Amino acid sequence: MSRAKKILATLIVMTMVATSITVGAATQSPAKKKIPYASVSVTAKPMTYNKTAQVPVIVKVVVDNRVLIEGTDYLVVVAKVTNAGKYIVTTQVIGIGHYEGTVTKKVTVTVNKAKQKLKNTKKRKIKYKKVKKKKVKIKLKVKSTGTGKIKYKRVSKKLKVSKKGKVTIKKGTKKGTYKVKVKALANGNYKATKWKKIKIRIK
Repeated sequence: MSRAKKILATLIVMTMVATSITVGAATQSPAKKKIPYASVSVTAKPMTYNKTAQVPVIVKVVVDNRVLIEGTDYLVVVAKVTNAGKYIVTTQVIGIGHYEGTVTKKVTVTVNKAKQKLKNTKKRKIKYKKVKKKKVKIKLKVKSTGTGKIKYKRVSKKLKVSKKGKVTIKKGTKKGTYKVKVKALANGNYKATKWKKIKIRIK
């Protein structure tokens, strides 16, 4: 190969190498920013039992005065809670996209008990001619919107009421309005209701 051709081949190779270095530098990804521990705020979310699993925390991340976006800049890993009670919840914030690093924080959350209401507490009516001849039994069948156990209590002495809500009206009870009290008791997920009076009218 002549000297001129050698020089030309060398120049071509040098040009290709320079071009490769330039392209590589232009396409190199920018350095990712690490999410600082202090930039992550995890607070307990106000919650009341609603039969479903709920996310118990609110997460906010601010880096360099910029509020980061969940799903774009970071992911949140946290267990959901369902039942009423207090929990110590561990939350992980994991950087993605232009951010990296994992921040782990713990917070105490509370799921409050839900309210429940009584159903089927309307006034009952009994004809006097039935009570005049013999004692009469009726089943109240009160229910709750929650899962609280139903408790009954008599108000009028002329009545008797069982634990299951069976009311016995004594034979010969006079015409008038008599009352039984009922409530739903508290349990793990529901608050107790107030006592409610059911009227039983003999006419």
